[in-house]
Amino acid sequence: MLTKQRNNGVILIIVLWFVALITIIVATLASETRLSAKIVYHNKVAVHTWNDILHALRAAEMELLINKMPDPPGEAQEIPLNERQNKNYQFDGRVLNLAYPIPETVTVRIYNHAAKINLLRLPKQRFHELLEKRIGNDFEKLEALEDAWQDWIDRDDFKHVNGAEKDYYETLSPPYEPRNARLETVEELLLIKGFAEVFKDVEMDNAFTVHGNKYQVNPNLATREALMLLPGLDEESINMILSIRREKELQSVSDLNEFMSPEQLAELGSWFNYRYITNIYTIAVQIKEDSTDTSIQDQWAYMETVHPKGNNKLPQILMVKPYGVLPDTRQTILSK
Repeated sequence: MLTKQRNNGVILIIVLWFVALITIIVATLASETRLSAKIVYHNKVAVHTWNDILHALRAAEMELLINKMPDPPGEAQEIPLNERQNKNYQFDGRVLNLAYPIPETVTVRIYNHAAKINLLRLPKQRFHELLEKRIGNDFEKLEALEDAWQDWIDRDDFKHVNGAEKDYYETLSPPYEPRNARLETVEELLLIKGFAEVFKDVEMDNAFTVHGNKYQVNPNLATREALMLLPGLDEESINMILSIRREKELQSVSDLNEFMSPEQLAELGSWFNYRYITNIYTIAVQIKEDSTDTSIQDQWAYMETVHPKGNNKLPQILMVKPYGVLPDTRQTILSK
């Protein structure tokens, strides 16, 4: 009798262990099934999001091609001459309503590179003015930065008095060599000795460009980040420029006289070019906040820098930044 009870107890324990094991297996399979379902769902969302981005990019590229086409006969004449605006000025970072429809989950902005300071076209004096606004009139620091800049872009390994050549950059961690040629990207400026500190709080790609044929910026297109770097401009005057250009085209320095002092205008000098337009654009496609993909932060956008060549073929793609940072979009408006 005792042996029978003992056997029953062993069987009961085995059964309980078996039930526990089955429970664990079922729970694990259920968890894996839920995880697989989530992966499938998020993959589906990602595919739809990517499809919407590509759709918007193609529509934006078509917008640039349409912009190159002449207006239909008689259309421009319907608008009084003093009210006509350069149609290129819509590419100042405002949210655009494109000719071709785009998905409701995204918005599109286009930036003409006349909005930014061209690092490859800066005369020595203008480069000095930029640095002086950032660090003040410190002769030794300015000279060291300018020498380091020259050593980076010249084709030899001979160091300027306060500059830096290969022997300096090889001591860094990780080590690298100076390009000894023109910059290829604006972020490269931060690799030059001393410049990372000078521009540590600047979103470089929104303030500078390496495309175009002038160093100046067009105030009708300029990003806030570029304006903040220019001599003679403070936050108040920048806000005025961004506000005025929403209503009318800035055509000359006389449009600045009402809110900038003669001293400011003298300091600003020839940094503005009121007619300058490049043929290089950055398209920024942003996922709306209420879309299903909440992983993309408000200031991020998929960015594509393009060079349209004529109006009968797609633009040449120069650079892609999947997680680009939008320029400061304060005081931008929807196009009409």
